[in-house]
Amino acid sequence: MKKLNYLVVLTAAFLLSCKKEAGEGGFASIEGKVYVKNYDPFFSFITSQYYLPGETVYIIYGDNKDVGNTVKTSYDGSFKFNYLQKGKYTIYVIGEDSSIANRSNPKIELREVTITSKKQSESLSDLVILK
Repeated sequence: MKKLNYLVVLTAAFLLSCKKEAGEGGFASIEGKVYVKNYDPFFSFITSQYYLPGETVYIIYGDNKDVGNTVKTSYDGSFKFNYLQKGKYTIYVIGEDSSIANRSNPKIELREVTITSKKQSESLSDLVILK
């Protein structure tokens, strides 16, 4: 009987010590839309603007440096990362630099999000980029 109690306590301690980190495996989600603005060559006025389909959106889990996952935007520019745990996330999309001198350099539009509850659904403001 004493062995059984010891085993139960040891198992409970092990399970409680396993802290889940940011990443997949939960019930939370993060969603948003990618919006593009196109300017004339001198950035004097906008030539077109619309929600961007087929664009890659990236997510980084916690304090990692590597990309955790990617999704493509839908026909209406929307995206969604599902099945997330509680934790810190960075969502980003890559556009172009707005300065004429650096037009060919990428510019990152990002949002940092913290999921604090199991079933939280976080909706981001539009990620606006140049293309």
